[in-house]
Amino acid sequence: YVYMGNYLDVQTLLILMRMKGLTEKGEYLVIMIDHDMQSWEDFNVQFFGKGDSKDINALTDACRQLMVILPRAPGGDSYSLFTDKVREFNEKEPFNFPQGLSTFKKHITVFASYLYDSVMLYADAVTKLIHKNHSITDGRAVIREIIGRKRYSSVTGADMSITESGDVEGNYTVLAFLPVAGEDAQRVRERLYAARGGAQSFPFLLQPVGGFKYVEGHLAEFELNANRTVLWKSGQPPLQEPPCGYDGSGCNAPSDNRRQIVASILGVLLVVVSVCTTVVYRNWKYEQEIAGLLWMIDRRDLEPLSHFSGPKHSMSKMSIISQMTTDSRILNLSLDTYRYRGTMTYVKKLMYSRRSADIPRILKKEMKSMRELHHENVNPFVGACVEPNCIYIVTELCMKGNLQDILENDVIKLDNMFIASFVFDLIKGLRYLHESDLKVHGNLKSSNVLVTSLWVLRLTNFGLLELRTSNASTKSNKDDYQLYRGQLWRSPEVLRNPSAFPRGSQKDDVYAFAIILHEIIGRQGPWGPTDKEPQMIVEAVKKGPMGKELFRPPVETLQCQDYVLHVMHDCWAEKPDSRPELSQVQERLKKMRQGMKPNIMDNMIAMMEKYANNLEELVEERTCLLEEEKKKTEALLHRMLPKSVASQLMRGELVVPESFDFVTIYFSDIVGFTEMSASSTPLQVVTFLNDLYTCFDSIIRHYDVYKVETIGDAYMVVSGLPIRNGDAHAQEIASMALEILDAVKHFEIRHRPGTTLKLRIGIHTGPVVAGVVGQTMPRYCLFGDTVNTASRMESNGEALKIHISSQCRDLLTKIGGYEIIDRGLVKMKGKGELRTYWLTDHTLGPQHRR
Repeated sequence: YVYMGNYLDVQTLLILMRMKGLTEKGEYLVIMIDHDMQSWEDFNVQFFGKGDSKDINALTDACRQLMVILPRAPGGDSYSLFTDKVREFNEKEPFNFPQGLSTFKKHITVFASYLYDSVMLYADAVTKLIHKNHSITDGRAVIREIIGRKRYSSVTGADMSITESGDVEGNYTVLAFLPVAGEDAQRVRERLYAARGGAQSFPFLLQPVGGFKYVEGHLAEFELNANRTVLWKSGQPPLQEPPCGYDGSGCNAPSDNRRQIVASILGVLLVVVSVCTTVVYRNWKYEQEIAGLLWMIDRRDLEPLSHFSGPKHSMSKMSIISQMTTDSRILNLSLDTYRYRGTMTYVKKLMYSRRSADIPRILKKEMKSMRELHHENVNPFVGACVEPNCIYIVTELCMKGNLQDILENDVIKLDNMFIASFVFDLIKGLRYLHESDLKVHGNLKSSNVLVTSLWVLRLTNFGLLELRTSNASTKSNKDDYQLYRGQLWRSPEVLRNPSAFPRGSQKDDVYAFAIILHEIIGRQGPWGPTDKEPQMIVEAVKKGPMGKELFRPPVETLQCQDYVLHVMHDCWAEKPDSRPELSQVQERLKKMRQGMKPNIMDNMIAMMEKYANNLEELVEERTCLLEEEKKKTEALLHRMLPKSVASQLMRGELVVPESFDFVTIYFSDIVGFTEMSASSTPLQVVTFLNDLYTCFDSIIRHYDVYKVETIGDAYMVVSGLPIRNGDAHAQEIASMALEILDAVKHFEIRHRPGTTLKLRIGIHTGPVVAGVVGQTMPRYCLFGDTVNTASRMESNGEALKIHISSQCRDLLTKIGGYEIIDRGLVKMKGKGELRTYWLTDHTLGPQHRR
């Protein structure tokens, strides 16, 4: 309990606690804080000096669980001199407090010393500011000077500390109940003895045992005097909280022993039953797992991959580097690939001699162990389908095939990053197998190392070595070459005595690793550039060393560091015990991955980040080229189609055929073109038409017209579509025709100089329907009788004249500004007799072009 207030209330509290038994075991402590009392001697006299003897005895006993915190009493000659000065000045103006009797000095409160200290601190700070030529009216500067002192000597005689916030840490004394020792304590006891009339001897008093020390930036810390020992009732300070809590809820009430015995027996029985049940269940579960609960697959769940679209399943995961090199592999998936529950798998058929669908227990246990393997560098064993005389082994499909195929493919370039990643993937996968229940791979070679779409190596075709060996022997009867080629990775001891190593050995795997390492670096097969047949190589390895040199793959042409060659030589040592452990191999080859990320994908990402700036520049350059090509394409499209129609097509919109009430169509051809073509070379004809149409094109671009097409010597132009222009279409075509006719009169044929070109022009005004026809070569075509009539006007015209219909003539007359001559009635095919006109000139002079 912490109490702040009058000491009489604390006495009552202590006596009541003693009556309740709270002070007997020393479990509770009362801490009293008294700001008014400063002398511990006076506190004892006041605390124990009054009351009857019975209460004082009870209070004395209870005070063993009491601690009192008092302000440290001022003292020393300086404080006595200070108090005398205060009394002296109190009698003078303006205070006028008389001293009274000279035999009794007036008490000076300690607050006077605090006021004095404050004024002196302020005066000292102002003096320092004056010396620094700072303004003394700057309150912040004054406060900074005061706080910057951190410590000062008070007039009370104590060393005071100033906190960072400007507060002064007071000096406090802690009192505890101790035996009377020393002159000060003896003097206090005598005062109490006199005050109590000799009723009590007071062998114990509340005496100083420590104080509080201020540490800058922290709360004040309590320090206990080394030569003072507090007499706690329990021999030690009270706990922060009783072990059973304040209400006793933390401890269980004592129970009947019989219940405890019965509960213990039942508990033991329950544990025994639980253990037995667990053991039986685990054995049953283990037998179920061995029997095929985990690895058994129903063959009906395997769906041939031909039912699916192969490229869609993995193209999104292809690495950037291998995109082009793996497309063909995905499109030519083997017939042994299936989909099992959403996973692409590879199924391998192994024959065995039993006719029933049951297999030996040892093979079941091995399949269970294979099913429980989980490592990024070990290809997952999905399960097996067991049928009479054969077992189908199902594993996950790796889209890039096996390592042997990749190494033999010269198109795929492998830099040091890929080589290091392959080597360490191989080591990690092999170490995992050696530490698993399988203990060995037993058939390690590059064709049994698969590569995923993320360029991660995975070991496969491990386990079930008895079945795999018998299947290999069956195949070898048909192809000795493949048998011996498959033994190029086997160690000498296994080749000499295969029956002694039916499952291979870890040292045999280390030997095979060395051959694969040579194969990865050299990329010229497991034994490099050699002309020896596999059978000759296998027999030479079986014979052993002929002298000092071992018969091993050549390393002279390998481009790698010396430490890699040393590891290679150690791993294919003749004696198995001389070959290092895989952990040592991994440690010795660490330099291969120096400066690289843990896996190949991280390395590829780092490379992409490294070249990001160059890629941005390349993209920007290619974007500019793309924009230029786009502009060229748009320009070409605008030449083929009207701009508004071309814009619709570029936006991907459908161009709907549209009907126009009035447009004016221009047709022209060359009289005698057939005879001229017959007497000219094809090149001359092409040159002539190109010059002519270039001239026409340069003219029509100044008018609101659209060139529909040119067929041979025929030239077709329309105005008033696809953007309507009111009645101006007749004016635009008429002015254009007059300008073209004038240009033709001065046109020179290159291969026939001096020959005048006889151009015949026909114009008609009427309704048409226009739309885009075709997709490969879209054309903007016109449909309707107006097109036929315009063509008839041209074919029934005369050379170097403009033949117009009555509809066109009416519109031009309405507009005004053209000279038109009546031709009369003209009989036209399919039209009967029509009144037509000649357009000869402008009545107001040549029209201005746009």
